[in-house]
Amino acid sequence: MIEITDRDLLLQLTNKEDGFVERKTVSDLGDSLKTVVAFANTVPIGHSAVLFVGVRDDGEPEGTISDLDKIQQRLSKRIADAYPTIYVTTRVLNKDGKQFLAVIVPGSTGRPHFAGQAYIRDGAKSVVASDAQFDRLVAERSAKTYEILKSKGKVVTFTQPLREYMLTGSTQWTQSKHIEAIVCDCNSHYVILANAHQGNQYVSYPLGIIELNYDTHHKRLELRLLEGPLPSSF
Repeated sequence: MIEITDRDLLLQLTNKEDGFVERKTVSDLGDSLKTVVAFANTVPIGHSAVLFVGVRDDGEPEGTISDLDKIQQRLSKRIADAYPTIYVTTRVLNKDGKQFLAVIVPGSTGRPHFAGQAYIRDGAKSVVASDAQFDRLVAERSAKTYEILKSKGKVVTFTQPLREYMLTGSTQWTQSKHIEAIVCDCNSHYVILANAHQGNQYVSYPLGIIELNYDTHHKRLELRLLEGPLPSSF
């Protein structure tokens, strides 16, 4: 997050054209969690947004606030409901002898965030999803990831282009090699496969070099490797 000074914050206080500044009075904190989540999901990484609390729409502080500590505690409690956790910085500022709060919200690398926990079923119970389970839920929204995960634990056709090295040192692509593989796992970054006939042989490939197709002969998903066999190939 870019370092922001108190002077910078005071300059933003009355900026009406900044989409990453919001002002709320102390009595209007009901949707503060929604605001913080929206900021964390939208602000470019390396930048920050500001939620001013105890400030009117015109950018002027409300006036004397009896207990800023309690307001900070209320606000922190609301923001803690975000999932995954959003890390913010809160400062007490002063303008014309009137105090108010500035909640600095960085663009989050952990987004998307939601205004509440994610739940999954564990047997007959609904439980809060772990970080890994939440990441899986997000990854499943990716078209490629979702399609591969539908075949998790099943046999798919894994196609590798074979290559020959010419005497000149150049590379020539030749025929493809088709392997029966089992999908072990997949997320938004990579897929893990096992040899269907030698279960102790596992390989992992970046999703960026995997192309999806349908093997009409065997009626199953086909994963095509766009590059030649890597050191970790079957």
